[in-house]
Amino acid sequence: MTVVFTIIVAVLIFALMIFIHEFGHFIVAKAVGIRVLEFAIGMGPKVFSKQKGETVYSVRAVPIGGFCAMEGEDENSSDPKAINNKPAWQRFLVLAAGAFMNILLGFVLLTIMMSQGEAVATNKVAQVIENTAAYDAGLMPGDEIIKIAGSRTHIAADVTWATSRRGDAETEFLVKRNGEKQSLLIQPREENGRFTYGFTLKSEANSFVNTIKSGYYGTFFYSKLIVGSLVDLFRGDVKVTQLSGPIGIVSEIGSAVEETAKTGLPGLLNLINLAVILTINLGIFNLLPLPALDGGRIFFIIVEMIRRKPVPPQKEGMVHFIGFALLILLSIFVALMDIMKFWA
Repeated sequence: MTVVFTIIVAVLIFALMIFIHEFGHFIVAKAVGIRVLEFAIGMGPKVFSKQKGETVYSVRAVPIGGFCAMEGEDENSSDPKAINNKPAWQRFLVLAAGAFMNILLGFVLLTIMMSQGEAVATNKVAQVIENTAAYDAGLMPGDEIIKIAGSRTHIAADVTWATSRRGDAETEFLVKRNGEKQSLLIQPREENGRFTYGFTLKSEANSFVNTIKSGYYGTFFYSKLIVGSLVDLFRGDVKVTQLSGPIGIVSEIGSAVEETAKTGLPGLLNLINLAVILTINLGIFNLLPLPALDGGRIFFIIVEMIRRKPVPPQKEGMVHFIGFALLILLSIFVALMDIMKFWA
């Protein structure tokens, strides 16, 4: 039964993420006057469809995926409402809207999750332990940690993430104390194989304002975390074999479903948190300037804005085709790695 629930939940999460993404393209395309030929939920053969105005709205048999088909999207069209005849800035907005909606969905889900807690962790210092690195550097209870090594911190997660990436390096903390900013240099100390600073962070009672604030800055935190992971991947600090594809993600969803069945609300919140990470990850990944992704198409639009003329469609199409082929190969490789991890 857990397997069935896992599949249902995984399908719902993927379907929601893709629907929101395509809906972003759809509403902006409509707003700037682009002819949308079809807006589909799902892939494969049509189960239901209805024509309304110039657009066909359809539900398709395979409940994962979807698309927003626009006039002039894949080939040049003489229609003045075709996307290829619209100004570069309008095409830019249409392409970026999908990723924006994924990140917005992450904010909404994260805000719902944060609203269930009685307290929220802040970036303010609650306690400084005596004879530790933070104590000797002059950090004091009540200090608000504004920056760590130049990185802005708004919530407790920002502080934890920033310090964890510093290792044993001496780190500059910019704090606000009694309304004034002060810089402190803290050299972390090794304890039981970890580098520690020696302070804890304060929690505040939850409220509507704190919930919205936590959801807003939490969305930025996850975005920063994902971008940082991508940077680590390109720098070689993270191996490609550590990536997870759909099989690995479904496995994680299965674990969250099992936890929900055992613990109720705490498990459900972890499941929502996983959905937050997935949708923000989808949004950011789609903005990468890689061929065949929205970010790759946006890159060509930016080049067009700079050159004052578009890149020849044949050349752009070839780049996207090659990029798509490489993405398929990467997907197959990641799927194989997931299978090997599963059977290990």
